[in-house]
Amino acid sequence: MGYYRNTIEDLYSGHFKNSYGVEGMCITGRNDYKKIIDVSDDMKEHVLKEVKKSYYKYNGMSGGNEREDEAYARGLNEYYKTLDREDRLSAAWTLGQLNLELSGAVTAAIREKVPGWQAGEQIPEGMLDEIFSSKAIETILTRKPEEAKEAKEPKEPKEDRLTLEQPGGSEVPEEEKPSGKVAFNQEKRSRQLASAKTAAQVQVVLSLLKQDLADCENGLANDMCDENEVRKVRAMLQKAQERMSEVSGKGQEQEEESQGSFLINMLM
Repeated sequence: MGYYRNTIEDLYSGHFKNSYGVEGMCITGRNDYKKIIDVSDDMKEHVLKEVKKSYYKYNGMSGGNEREDEAYARGLNEYYKTLDREDRLSAAWTLGQLNLELSGAVTAAIREKVPGWQAGEQIPEGMLDEIFSSKAIETILTRKPEEAKEAKEPKEPKEDRLTLEQPGGSEVPEEEKPSGKVAFNQEKRSRQLASAKTAAQVQVVLSLLKQDLADCENGLANDMCDENEVRKVRAMLQKAQERMSEVSGKGQEQEEESQGSFLINMLM
């Protein structure tokens, strides 16, 4: 999702942005952002609308179609742009926790009335209207930051999760499945790294990978991907660092010869 790509100037200046062009979203080496802060009522409604969609339309299953996911994520990121840079990650954390807490409350309320209910199963007609108009949901939405508690995602049996299949019906190996809305484009970065013949070119790829790592770690923190995506980026970073030691000291002539193919791969 998103479309922003860091420019060479972004990379060299250190002003990295996520795929929606929002600066300040890197969580590498940080835990200080994990705190509940004040967010706008409009964004609380944005999250509530997303939670409602998952229950009314998908019976509690996460993820709709790509267009719906894109609209939700874009709404969040446009809001982050309006905040001070140092507040953006905490706002993302706050809204992620709000989503989890609302979902947990709805799931718990359904199971009180339908013991053993699992995500994906039909929800009795009228039940969701009652739950979403309840005092419990209102309390979550109006609670002050200092009163909030860290939310936990409701645990669901593995079979209730959406699965991905390869063409022809064969299941994608577990270790290759992206688990959420943030995924690492491993093939693209591998191609770029293979075309990098000089230290300067490898450094550009390293900078991109560091941003990929930040995006995936941010996704992991907000339940938009799993640890497998983070591991894939870290493995590619290790390869890039090894590549750097191989190309160090390459001369100007080789750099000029490789510049064309490298730039083509950067644009692809």
